[in-house]
Amino acid sequence: MSTVLTKKEGSLLILTLNRPEVLNAFNLDLINNLVSELKKADVDPEVKIIIITGEGKAFSAGGDLKAMHDKTDMFAGDEKELEKLYKEGIQQIPQTLDKMKKITIAMVNGAAVGAGCDLACMCDLRIVSDKAFFKESFINLGILSGDGGSFFLQRLIGYGRAMDLLLTGRKVSATEAKEIGLVNYVSDSSKLLEETKDLALKLSRFPTESLQLNKAALQNSLQQGLTEHLNYVAELQARLQRSPEHEDLVNHFFQKS
Repeated sequence: MSTVLTKKEGSLLILTLNRPEVLNAFNLDLINNLVSELKKADVDPEVKIIIITGEGKAFSAGGDLKAMHDKTDMFAGDEKELEKLYKEGIQQIPQTLDKMKKITIAMVNGAAVGAGCDLACMCDLRIVSDKAFFKESFINLGILSGDGGSFFLQRLIGYGRAMDLLLTGRKVSATEAKEIGLVNYVSDSSKLLEETKDLALKLSRFPTESLQLNKAALQNSLQQGLTEHLNYVAELQARLQRSPEHEDLVNHFFQKS
């Protein structure tokens, strides 16, 4: 059985982390499969929106504690070997997601702990079950977010709140996660899949290039100064305003009025 299940529904692709017996904890096989499926989806012309979720009752419990205890799989070797495993292993997830043009949605169906919390933060949007919770649990094990989750976390909730979650390792309910900006939407657990698909389909109806360039503009604003960013969005806007999709939408507006 694959550690990542794939299901395509029209322009939507659902990727499901599939190690429910260990609450979808990461190992090298899951990491490699997830990165591979993400890269394939980003160049698949049929796919516009990618949903990432977990099989069973959890989104992801993060690192596999048994492997961590036994120093095997992604936690094997001495310090130098372990550093290499991080760079060539789990860090490929943020590297891949950060470069993706397609829109990604984390559908958090349960516990999102450690690297599982970080994975949700790496997606473009987060819709979560009212029974879900988040936990930056690294401090409880005397370690830190080696997958780069702290990079994404503070961009979502700010430096002070991110420091609180990282230093305390406390549990954050779905309600609090919504209040502090960690998630975008909270759904009744029985309606999570339906409402996630509704959101994804709503997004998929917008022109593909406009979706992707809006994402690119926001991402680039984090690294650019104002003048550089204004030059960048002027180029993108000129391209979009001369696209057939833009002209069709403007014409449709006048036809309705």
